[in-house]
Amino acid sequence: MRKIILNGTQIMNFEFQIDRMEQTHFHQSIEIMYVLEGNPEVTVYNTTYQAHPEDIIVINANKKHSYRCKEDVLIGCFEIDFRLLCEMLDTNQLLFWCNSIASKNAAYDDMRHVMKQIFAQYYERESGGKIVLQSLYYKLLQILVGNFIIRSDDKRFEEQNNSEENRISEIINYIHANYQRKISLGELADYLYLSVPYLSKYIKRNLGMNFLDYVNNIRLFHAVDDLLYTSQSVMTIALENGFANTAAFNDVFKKAYNMTPSEYRNQMNIADKNIDTVEQDSQKRIVEKRINEYMENQDLSDSFGNRRNDDFIILDVQQREEYDPYWRRMINLGVTSDLLRSDVQEQVLMLTKELGFQYIRLWDLFGEKLLLNETSKTGEYHFGTLDKILDFLTENGIRPYLELGYKPHNIHETLQKMVVHKEHVIPFGGQDSYSRFLSAFAVHLVNRYGLEEVENWYFEQWCGEDFGADQKINDTFFAVYEQLYQIMKKHSEKIRVGGGGIGIQYGNENLTNLIKRWEQSKCHPDFLSLYCYPYVRGAEDGVAFARQSSDREFLTNQLEMAEGVVRNSGLKDVEIHVTEWSNTISNRNILNDSCFKGAYIVQNVIDCFGKTNILGYWVGLDIFAEYKDTHDILFGGCGLLTAQGIKKPAYYAYRFLNQLGKYLIHRDEYGIVTTNGNNNYSLVCHNYHHLNYKY
Repeated sequence: MRKIILNGTQIMNFEFQIDRMEQTHFHQSIEIMYVLEGNPEVTVYNTTYQAHPEDIIVINANKKHSYRCKEDVLIGCFEIDFRLLCEMLDTNQLLFWCNSIASKNAAYDDMRHVMKQIFAQYYERESGGKIVLQSLYYKLLQILVGNFIIRSDDKRFEEQNNSEENRISEIINYIHANYQRKISLGELADYLYLSVPYLSKYIKRNLGMNFLDYVNNIRLFHAVDDLLYTSQSVMTIALENGFANTAAFNDVFKKAYNMTPSEYRNQMNIADKNIDTVEQDSQKRIVEKRINEYMENQDLSDSFGNRRNDDFIILDVQQREEYDPYWRRMINLGVTSDLLRSDVQEQVLMLTKELGFQYIRLWDLFGEKLLLNETSKTGEYHFGTLDKILDFLTENGIRPYLELGYKPHNIHETLQKMVVHKEHVIPFGGQDSYSRFLSAFAVHLVNRYGLEEVENWYFEQWCGEDFGADQKINDTFFAVYEQLYQIMKKHSEKIRVGGGGIGIQYGNENLTNLIKRWEQSKCHPDFLSLYCYPYVRGAEDGVAFARQSSDREFLTNQLEMAEGVVRNSGLKDVEIHVTEWSNTISNRNILNDSCFKGAYIVQNVIDCFGKTNILGYWVGLDIFAEYKDTHDILFGGCGLLTAQGIKKPAYYAYRFLNQLGKYLIHRDEYGIVTTNGNNNYSLVCHNYHHLNYKY
């Protein structure tokens, strides 16, 4: 086990590891592992990650971890004092989800830059470099806390007994944060708002020992490290680790080690003297040589957080290329029956005529208000109400993007809290009933609107995945999808059928499984539909949580991940559609009404060039989220227009983008330059600044 490198007064310290293996261990300090060279397998709790150079993993306090590697490694290890950080943040619960193997985030680059600056102080840390190191430590902590901390109210528990696990975690964290002073069971009971007798029995039942024994075990764990790795007196060690006096320390120590602390220290010192000091010096020289070689190739300019006041780019306007304005191909509207409303129709015309949207995405096609009579055994279906909606679209040159699943009608206040939740009951009596209806539906569309027109529509089947706890594909999806595919393709191979509606914000597992199943099917999709909202999931000790992502390029990074899965599969030529995206699923978020949302849209549209065929913003109108509590004009809806038709900053983001020219001249992180080819130039830029954890 590696020596503890904190001395009780430092908030942070670091060392380098070159051993190919480190045995399973744990400690109260929080550890950051930064892989500089090698490809170690890192195991944290029960999960193993394959790490590569430049990967960063934060290991939370008291989490068992180890690593092993077949080749030479160089790992920078930072330890953060749990107690001092708790005091600084005024909390007893600290949890970080920071793992560059499992997620992407622009903040990882900021961490790498600061850590390399810290490494540059390796030879100065015992002299005047201490001041520089302290400033860099706090800069690193600022990034870590600002981007990766998980607050207790961000956790989403998936199991019934998670409230119990949360209480145990609170007890353990409180003891670990306060073991160095005199604490009592009564104090902890007051903190948890529990009675002393109940808490005493609860601790004995769940931790296997009484309160005092558990506290003394924690104190002893830290005291042993002080005995081994410091020259402090036994009395000092006893008092600094929470023991009342030396006698109490001796008593607890004897029960655990069958000797006094002094005898233990003497015995271990004798063993240390037998270690070959020549070998130790050799190891130190190897570490220093590896560090020097690594640092020679690093850029240590202190550019973190700084921007140039003046910047300019010289462009050759003759270097241009035609591009696809993919962001205005489609906009989400909501449930199909909303288009029966005159105010919705008026606002849809505003979106399509002023912003250039070509497709309107609709779902709940089999809703009660449409009166389709889907279960008719004699084929007496009622398409009259639906025809009014489709007639309105086609007469105004708008094409439908029809989602044929049974998405629930949800209006979220937060990720965990809903204002409205209404499951849509599947009206069909079975696959035969569904097949009869689809056949009649397809014939009706072709006869009424013409085959050439229907060939330009999109027919999407949703897989059933949503923001619920199970996050899985509905078992009947493939059977239903294949029915839709076969019936529509009978009329024309050009009719576009696809779907999935997979949320890529939580990783690629469901997407990979979906594509593998589709590869085995004869009914390959014409397009793959994806959702992307900036939330990340993680787990500690089996407890799951979700939180808003702090990654500035979240949509871009998740799209690159999804594109990699698709391009390495048998569906590599399929179109990729992001059918839903936004900075939040909440329709009660005031930021949706602010200039922030406009800058967010422009930034993501510019960044996602070439990564998707359609980028369908969710959602076009605030009318979608109307409910009993929406009496104010602005209520935090995701729409581009308020319910009264007032244009919001998000609307103007699309209006600016709609004024771009036909040819692309330049695109970078902050803007885009285009031309219409006749010496007229358009430039759209943004001042987007990403939210930190305080949001």
